Amino acid sequence: MNPLFFKELNGYFDPNRARLNVGCGRQISLVAGVETGQLVGGLQTLEAVGKYAHEAGARSVMVSNYLLNGPGHGENGKIVFRDPKEIKQVLAGLGMVAPTISAHCAAYAHLSAKWGLEYADKLVPPPVAAKGVQYVEDWSEQYLLGLLETGTGAGIHIFGWFWGLWGHPVLHSGYPWIFGWDDMMAAGLARFREKTARLRTRANQLGAYLAHEIHPGTGAICARDFGLLLMATDYDPCLCVWGDPSHCWAGETWTRRFTSPFVAPRVVGSHAKNFKRLEGASTLMITEDWPQRGHQFCGHGEGAVNLESYAKMLLAIGAGDRFGAISGGDLMPMFSEAEDSILPLTAPASHLLGSCSAGIKWVNEHLTGMSMTTATFTDGMAARAK
Repeated sequence: MNPLFFKELNGYFDPNRARLNVGCGRQISLVAGVETGQLVGGLQTLEAVGKYAHEAGARSVMVSNYLLNGPGHGENGKIVFRDPKEIKQVLAGLGMVAPTISAHCAAYAHLSAKWGLEYADKLVPPPVAAKGVQYVEDWSEQYLLGLLETGTGAGIHIFGWFWGLWGHPVLHSGYPWIFGWDDMMAAGLARFREKTARLRTRANQLGAYLAHEIHPGTGAICARDFGLLLMATDYDPCLCVWGDPSHCWAGETWTRRFTSPFVAPRVVGSHAKNFKRLEGASTLMITEDWPQRGHQFCGHGEGAVNLESYAKMLLAIGAGDRFGAISGGDLMPMFSEAEDSILPLTAPASHLLGSCSAGIKWVNEHLTGMSMTTATFTDGMAARAK
């Protein structure tokens, strides 16, 4: 890839080619959904997770890829998925509308395994990790291809995604302080284009959209990075963005990120998630003592992001219109992911508060029913004056 493409991206980037030409033309309204990745460890099955989500007030689910694995998956490297018709029936039976799939972990392992098992061994079955990095990389590609087939077979076409480390990990650290890394970037972006080619081709054939969640330590950690991936893949239409304003803590505000020409035309859905800062603590510290970090995930109503304004912005940039076109309806779920450094995810007793159910409740009370206006205040005044 020509180094000028990433040195002078603003000049080379073509906003017209970046535009995703899908839209439903219907009035889209928001409903409460839930990201199920936070529930998989405790509830284990799609049926149990769906039941919990329904009882907590969610109308939709972003289904973790782990919930779609079938019996015997991972044994001796086997790839097994549940029957797509069965998945569709389970979700319909729970009254879930417009579901999506979270493939974040599986997608991250695919590109990142090259740099060491530590980047992937928690994200793939142990027997797969035991066979080494090249096996993990190849296995992950086959797994993701099967996941696309399974998801679209169940009528689900939006896949939340983490593109992994296409280049050396130093490039994805957030501040690559070593010198002379143009060649690493060029080689890395060429690797991204080549290693994702089969996945992107199959996604386009199936009408699937791979929505990267811009996030530290992944293949795109800001809006401009996502622009690089679009250019590297010749503006592939399957490359999209999954919104999450809680990851905008390193200078690029959520307003700037999601209205950027690199990102705005590709947003197809979003989490509802919030964060706050712990004064005086670094957001980059090397620790898993989460309550001590400068960046703290928190309840929807207490953080740095005004989620009501954020939801309105999503509608304004066309995210709802695109979601409706892809999902075939007039609803866009805001998938609550109410992580908290203090509260438990699920309430240990009926009289105690769990962040997951509290998050769904908050979305229902503050965002559900929100839709894009078709006329302005001044239009109404002008009509009355005639």
